[in-house]
Amino acid sequence: MKYAIIGGTNLESLPMPYREEVVGTPYGDVVIYRGTLECGQEVIFRFRHGVLFRHDAQNINYRANIYAMHMLGVTHIIGLSSVGACDYGFKVGTVCLVNDFIDMTKNRPLSFDREHRLALHTGMEDVFSPALNDALEHLILEKKLPYSGRAVYCCTEGPRFETAAEVRMFRMFGAQIVGQTLVPEAPLARDLGIEYAAIGILSNYGTGMMSYVTDDSIGSVMRDMRDSVFDLCFELIQSRSC
Repeated sequence: MKYAIIGGTNLESLPMPYREEVVGTPYGDVVIYRGTLECGQEVIFRFRHGVLFRHDAQNINYRANIYAMHMLGVTHIIGLSSVGACDYGFKVGTVCLVNDFIDMTKNRPLSFDREHRLALHTGMEDVFSPALNDALEHLILEKKLPYSGRAVYCCTEGPRFETAAEVRMFRMFGAQIVGQTLVPEAPLARDLGIEYAAIGILSNYGTGMMSYVTDDSIGSVMRDMRDSVFDLCFELIQSRSC
């Protein structure tokens, strides 16, 4: 098994010594970081927004990011994202695990070219790996991390935040959290048969649910949670690989 972590906003690099590498893919070049855990297991990291946060969510080259992982022999990906709650049962300052998604994006390539995917039509069962989710949930509970449970994720186009009316609509559709990056990232991993799990860090309530949503308030929560989330990922990888 070979593991990779894909980090989002305020999760830009590995908290360990690493070396950079450029991977050329049919969809463009990707800069990845290689680090090594204490047990000797390698971890590959990609900041999904690119070097120096070059790309907003709708402009990320998701296909290049995931295809680079495929070229490197990655079998399992853990995606890290800040997410907003559109359900009051999901608390700011906690983590959650994504187990399904609703796609509200508009202008993104949603699949690989036919010659690069496993099937003509990719099935959407188990897009978020049940085995990885079970293992992550076990560790979250064991480590007593603040946890809001498993969630349905609604992906919006961005980069603007959602309106209060949209947040109410997403809740009616059955979404519990909202973000801007897991689609098409997770389905693309499914295209290639890579097991994928997503850890959401609840960094805000949706527009209209509480106070104003700002980048500063989100950043503050993410900085507080960053080390705990990376430690969770590293422990999972060590427990399954070392």
